[in-house]
Order: sequence, then structure tokens, then C-alpha cells
Amino acid sequence: MKNIFLICFLSILNIGFLNSSSIYKNKRAIPNEASKGEGFLTSFTKGDQLYLSIPKSHLDKPMMFSRHDSGNQYEFMQVVWSLFKDKILLKASHIASTSGAIIPFNKNNFLCENILAVFPREKTQSNSKLICINITQFLLHQNIPWTPEFNENLVPQLSYLIDTKNLSNEVIISTQRGLVKNQSRISIPVYYSFYELPVPMKSRRFDYRMGFYDAQESAISSQTKNSMANISRWRLEKRDNDKKTNRPIKPITFILSPKIPEKWREYVKYGIEEWLPAFKSAGFEDAIVVKEVDSMEDWQLHSLNYSIVRWGNNLNTGYKETEGSTVSNVIDLRSGEILKSDIILGSSYEFLADQYFIRCAPLDKRAQRYPFPDDLMGELIQSLVAHEAGHTFGIMDNNYGEYSYPITKMNDRSWLEKMGHTPSIMTYARHNNIAQPEDNIPASLLIQKLGPTDHYYIKWGYMEFPNTFSNKEEELALEGFIKLQDSITWFRYNNDQFEIIGPAATNEVVENDSPMKSTRLALKNIERVIDLLPEVNRGQKDNARLERLYDKTLNLWHHQMRQVVSLIGGYDIYYKSVNELGNMYTPIALKRQEEALNYLISNAFSPPNWLTHPVFISKLSYSTYPDKMLEYQQALLFELLRPQRMKRFERMENLKGYENISRIFISNLQFGLFRELYENLDVVDPKRQEIQSTYIDKLIQIIEQKRVNMDTNKRFFDYTDYSKGMVLEQLRALEKQIFKRVAEDKASGSMGHWMLCLKKLNSIL
Repeated sequence: MKNIFLICFLSILNIGFLNSSSIYKNKRAIPNEASKGEGFLTSFTKGDQLYLSIPKSHLDKPMMFSRHDSGNQYEFMQVVWSLFKDKILLKASHIASTSGAIIPFNKNNFLCENILAVFPREKTQSNSKLICINITQFLLHQNIPWTPEFNENLVPQLSYLIDTKNLSNEVIISTQRGLVKNQSRISIPVYYSFYELPVPMKSRRFDYRMGFYDAQESAISSQTKNSMANISRWRLEKRDNDKKTNRPIKPITFILSPKIPEKWREYVKYGIEEWLPAFKSAGFEDAIVVKEVDSMEDWQLHSLNYSIVRWGNNLNTGYKETEGSTVSNVIDLRSGEILKSDIILGSSYEFLADQYFIRCAPLDKRAQRYPFPDDLMGELIQSLVAHEAGHTFGIMDNNYGEYSYPITKMNDRSWLEKMGHTPSIMTYARHNNIAQPEDNIPASLLIQKLGPTDHYYIKWGYMEFPNTFSNKEEELALEGFIKLQDSITWFRYNNDQFEIIGPAATNEVVENDSPMKSTRLALKNIERVIDLLPEVNRGQKDNARLERLYDKTLNLWHHQMRQVVSLIGGYDIYYKSVNELGNMYTPIALKRQEEALNYLISNAFSPPNWLTHPVFISKLSYSTYPDKMLEYQQALLFELLRPQRMKRFERMENLKGYENISRIFISNLQFGLFRELYENLDVVDPKRQEIQSTYIDKLIQIIEQKRVNMDTNKRFFDYTDYSKGMVLEQLRALEKQIFKRVAEDKASGSMGHWMLCLKKLNSIL
């Protein structure tokens, strides 16, 4: 009865969005958490030497050892101090995860432990409770193997000790480390930390159907199987676990760097705060605290005790074309607990503005001039921060609930207010570019925000269960929660790490259940963007902005066409086991695939003149070089002829209604690309000549591909003999048609082109 009640309870989702509550604001320095560290390691200096006192009670206890420099990411490993005769050993050992896995410190090293350093005891400083060692040489002059790929070319004479700080649970050491970088000898600030690990928290097992990072930070996250691993998440524990909603014992706390300009701080805070309602749905009130401070001490910036929202240099430099916001996590590999997570805001103003302009300028008058007004730029920063905050909570970039929202809802204000135009802030759907001006959608509903799927994932990853529940009962409850994906399609997760299998796995576009209709609507706005480009460049002393935005608009066109391509040989995906009803991969209806191919032939390979030759093109170029449109068209053609797509066609042929789909596809593609042969058109446009020649070159390349890999796991990019046979058959039919055309119409305006095609075909036939 208890299990039935639990499953019913968890099946009721509260996905409504709540008004953001105010974040705790602290206009002072961070409270000083330093102490003499009587229970943990302590450090002290004598002259230029650094000493570490290790309590004997901490011998053979795992702790975190980390390194951080001026870059974004922390290097870290779990280590233990061990006593061997009169020496102290610092060892990186295999880690026993609570998932049952043994995590190696080095995939290529099968020893039980790795000794990083051996230290003699400093007898004059040691006593019955403490062991003292000198770690100066180790930190300044030794290469430390943080990962198998990590490498440093040391310059010892440029390395020296700066300072050290003792906290109740951490020792932080500041150094200047001499290195060779770009063939120059330099010295950079490097901070080391020894951090006391807490008792492992209760873990949650990794499930490939949910988009959480695995704690091992390995390739597990990109697999479609449940490997032995925990997910990465924060330690959130209710003060009273028997209450449905309660404050956590320790909230997730972020500190805003004082370098963040004051006018943006509110937006940065709101971006993180967008996740508060999601955590409330998981049972936690005030799960997130964001502190704003006037200043930070240097050691606080590098301590594992603080998660910092860092302001990248690119943002401070203004409108420079740079993207690259990210997060940096330090994780307890035993349980998956996130100990520290910094948000690094590295995307430039220019990048954020351009992404919005090419999508939404026709729908938002604020975006029709540069620079954007502060309120719009602030909203874009908020959206960026909300996305990166999702990573700090353990959620990956990927495709969540795509190919599921009804296209009829994309101009429905009530729907957009409640559900958004994309189910998750963690998708790369970007901003809403398929609403139309006549829809009168408020600008606030165009910008990407958290969606219902974000609430769903936080609830699965963080909700707690009553203490009376057994592990089996919790497992059943979590599985029941995943099963909501049976009926709520936008809760589904799709991993597109290696192959775009279908329309649920595309990026940079607003995905919904009708990719072609969506693309048609998007193209209407792209045409409006083209019309706006000259005006947005008015007053500039050069055409750099016009050229940049035109190139990005063409790139968006390419992404829209790739969305249509995804239907061809594509599947609808829903991860499930073989014992469950329904298929994991359901092929897109054949009629829909044929419509998509016809659309591409008419639009991608014969694009409109307003896009390829806008009124301002003469101000940007004097030659056909470089031709970005042709580059994208050739890329789309190669995409259509990928070996992975051909293999999917082969598999579909075993299904009723999809017989002979491979031959139908390649035949229809060839007919559409060479329509001039069948419609008796006298002249072939120069760009279409390029596309036709590219097609022939690609098919010849397919036929001539050598058999190199016998191992099936290495044949991802190999064409099958079945595909090669069909390709050869199509080329022979093409050769006959061109030969007939040349023989019948010797005055053709494109005779040289057809003769060149014949020459290529004769080389293989």
C-alpha cells in the first residue's frame, strides 16, 4: 500500500512557475572562516620554506588536493597521507565509490596506489600528535600528475612561495610557478589546497535516461546504458525530512565576484534564482543563496569552501566576438557530491547581442540598434547565467524534450508564459525566432528561460524520501518518476554526442513537433533580419558589423536547414529497455521524410535571392570568394550523404512501409539536384554547377573508400558495400542522362559543365 501511495504521489507534478523570492544580499566582505585548524592540517613558513603539520588522526584518511591558476578549471584528486617508517608518503589511491565502482586515479595505471611524493619527518617540529614535513620542493619544483593529459614544462628558478592560509577544514597555499608557455619563460600565480572531505553523502545512482553528469567525469554520461556510477549533485538535506517542504541544513551558496559590474549583478542573481522554484518542487525552500560582496580576499577566490560567480575578461572588454561561459566543479568522487562549483561568465556582450539580433530583432525593437539597451542586455546575461547554473547543479548540455512541443503553441502567449518555447534552459534552442510580429508576443517571452523539464530533473535528482523508506522503495519511486516520460514527452532526454539521429537532437533552433513549419516561420524572420542589417550598421566607419551579422544570419539559415535534414533517415527517440512496451527508436514517417527532402531540394539547394544577394552585398564583396552560402550548401549535401544516415536507411528497410528507402532517397536526391537535365533547362546556375559537381565527387569518394577497419566498432565513418552498390547504380544512371543531354543539345549554355561531369564519371565508370 505504501508503494502505491508513493508512486501516485510522485506522479503529480507541480511544474508551475513561482515568483522569484529575493536573494540574500550581503554588502560586506565574506565572513572570515580562518582558524588555527587544530583538527585539520596546518601550514607555516620559515623563510622561503613551507611546512605542513599533519595530525596523526588524519593519516590514511582521504582528503582533496587541488590546483587552480588563472584559468577556469580546477585540477583535483583525492589523496591520503601515510606513515612508512620515518617517512610520510603522499598517495593518490583508487577511490571506492558508493555506487560500487572503483575509480582509478589514472586509466592507464593499474597499480593499487600512486605515490606522489615521499617526505622525511621534521623531527624538531613533530610531536606525539603531529607530524611535520617540508613540502616546498614538492609544490614548487615537481610535476604533479593531475590527469593523464596534464603536462607542465617547469622553470624552477622562477617558482617561489607567496603565502599560506589555514582554515578549519582547508589549507590554501599561494605560489608563483615558473613555466614555459608559448616558448616563453613566465611565472604565473598557482594556488594549492588540501581540503578535509566530509563523510560521504547519500548518493543517487546514474541513469542514462536522465541528463545528469556522472560523478566520475568520464564517458559514462554519453552512453545509453546504466553504468555503475553516481550522478553529480550538491549535498542538500532537509532540516526535517518528514516535512514535504523544508529548508536545507546547508543551502547551495554562490558569491558574486566584485568584478561583476554593478548594473549587471541583479540580472546575474536572478539567473541563478530562476532555479529556486525547481528546488522547491523537490522539497527545498530557499535552497540557493547568492551573496553580493564589496571585496574578496585573494585566498577566498581559490578556496574550495566558496563557489564564485566569476566575471570573464571578455565581458569587460565590451563588444568582442567571444563565447565560452562555463562552470568548474570540484567533486567528491566517492559519492558524487559537488563540493564547489564556479560559474565563469566568459561570453562577450557582442556574442550575446548577435545571437539575439539574428533571431529576435524583428520581434523586439530594443534589438534593432547597437549597443543594446541595458535592460535587454541584462535579460540576455540572466538567461546565460541560468543555463550555466544548471550545470552547477549537475545537469548536462543536451536535448531535453525536443520534437515534442506543439508548433501551434509557439505563438500562444498563455503557453509561453507557463511552459516557454523550449522545455529546458539546458537545450541549445536559443531564443524564440518562430513567433511572428503579428503574434504580438512580449519580448520577455522570446528569451530562453527555465522550463518544466528543468523542474522535473531537479526533482528527480534532489528530492529526499522519508527515513522509513528502504533503498528498494526509493529505487521504485525514482523509476516511477522516470516513467512520467511515457506520457509527458517533453520530459525525455536525448543524447546527441556522436550522431544526430533525428529531429530531437538538433541545436541552435526552436525544436517542436513540426520542423518544416518551424523552419518556414523562422525564415520569415530571417528575411526581416536581412532587411534590418543596413540600418543596424548605420553610423559605422566600416562594414564589420554588417558583415559579421550577415555571416551569422547565414549560419542560422544553415542550422534551420539541418533541422529539416534531421527528419531524413531520422528517428523519434525514447530510451527504454527491451522489456518495455514500444520502441526506443521509431522511424519518422516515410511521407514526412520525402516532404523534407523535397523541401531541401527546393530551398536549401535553390535558396532565395533575398538571402544570397541582399541589396548590401556589393558593399561587402567584390568576388565569389569567399562564398559562405555555397559552403553551407555543400555541408548540407555531405550531411545528407553521411555513412551513418545511409546505415539508418538500411535498418529501416527491414520495417514494413520502408522497403527500398535507401534507393528511393538517393534517387530522389539525384533527380532534384540535376533537375536541369530533366526539365531541359539550357543554363545551369554557377552555384548549382558547384553543387552538382560536389555531389558527383562525393559519390565517387564513397565508391573508392578503402576497407581499412575490420573491427565493427571502428567503422562509424565507413560506407557499407550495399550503399556503395546503390551509389554506383545511381552514377551510371546519371552518366547516361548527361550523355543523352550532350548528344541531343550540343548548343547547351552549360556544355562545358556537362562535359566536366562526364569526365569525372568516366573516371569511376
